[in-house]
Amino acid sequence: MKQYKVIVWGLGNVGRAAIRMIQEKQSLKLVAAVDVDPKKIGRDSGEIFNFPKTGVTVTDNIEDALKLDADVVLDYTPLVRDEKGGFTPSALDICRVLKSKKNVVTTLPIYYSQVTTPDLYKMINDTAKENGVSYLPTGLLPGAYASYIPTVLAGLMGHVDKITVQSGEDDQHNYSSWVKVFGYGMDPDKFPQDKLKLGIASYYISGVYEMGERLGIKFDDVKVDHEWYTAPQDLHPTFGTVKKGTIYGHKFTMSGMVNGEAKVSLIYVHKICDDIVKTPAIDNEIHIEGMPKSLDISINGMMPLDESYVTSAAPSVNVIPMVVDGPSGFLQALDLKVVTPLH
Repeated sequence: MKQYKVIVWGLGNVGRAAIRMIQEKQSLKLVAAVDVDPKKIGRDSGEIFNFPKTGVTVTDNIEDALKLDADVVLDYTPLVRDEKGGFTPSALDICRVLKSKKNVVTTLPIYYSQVTTPDLYKMINDTAKENGVSYLPTGLLPGAYASYIPTVLAGLMGHVDKITVQSGEDDQHNYSSWVKVFGYGMDPDKFPQDKLKLGIASYYISGVYEMGERLGIKFDDVKVDHEWYTAPQDLHPTFGTVKKGTIYGHKFTMSGMVNGEAKVSLIYVHKICDDIVKTPAIDNEIHIEGMPKSLDISINGMMPLDESYVTSAAPSVNVIPMVVDGPSGFLQALDLKVVTPLH
C-alpha cells in the first residue's frame, strides 16, 4: 500500500478532525503540524487534542515544514481577506506552498474560481502547473454538499430544470473566532447586515456557479437574500447569554436566476440553540425538479453538534491520493474519480 506524507497547516476544529483521521489511516503519514496557537506549539499534535501521540511536534514555522519530504499540505488556515474583502492573501499563501512542490488540499472557499475570481484562478493554476503539483479546494461547503453531492444526484434525472440545496449549522458550541461575524447577541439595528451578506455570499456562492455550469444552466443574474432573526427569549450558548430581541440567527439564500426565476439555489442558515428555537429551520435537503417531476433527498446527521467538523475534514483527507497522483493545476473534485474512504 502506498503511503502519502501529509503536512497539516492549521489545527483548529477541522485540523483536529484531520489529525485523528490521519492517525487511523495506514495509507497516510503525518510529517508536520503547523499552527500559531502558543498553547499548541511545542506539544505533540495528537496529545493537544487528547488523541494518542503522533510523534510530530506542533511548530509555528510553515517554511521549515515545507522543507520536509511531503506529498501534500492540508490547508485549514483561517480565510484571510484583503482590504476590499477579496481572498488574495490566502491565495498567496496557497501559492507559497505550491512553489515548494507540495500539493494543496484546502477547505478555504477559493473554489470554482475560474468564475468567481478568475485572476486568483490563473495565479494558482499557473503556479501549480509550473511546479508540477495540484490544488484542490474541497470540504463540506463549498465542496461535498454543494456542489459534489447534488450534481451527482442530478445524474438520476432525465433533465434538470431547478435545484435547491438547503443546509445550516448551530453555532451554540462553536468557539471559532469567525463565529463573531454573525453578531449573536447584538442589536440588529447596529449590526452591519449588508457587510455580512456580502461576506457570506463570497464564501458560499461558488457552489451555485458550479452547479449551474455542471447542469448547463446559464444564469442571467445571481441574487443574494439575507434574513436575520431575533431571539424570542434569552438563550444560553456556551460563549455567553444572547438576550431576547438580539440577533440569534441568519438565513442566506443565494440563487442563480434565469428570466427572473431562481434555477439553482443554496439556502444556508447560521443560528444558535436550534434545540430550543426551531425558526429558522436547519434543513439538510436537496430538491431537484425536472424529469421525473422531482427528486427529494434528506441527509441527517451531517453536522452533529459534537463532531460537526468531521464532514468538513473527511472530503479533504479522503481525496489525497487522487490529488497527489492526478494532473497538475487547479482541480475540481467532480473531475476526479469518485471519492471513497481511505484505508
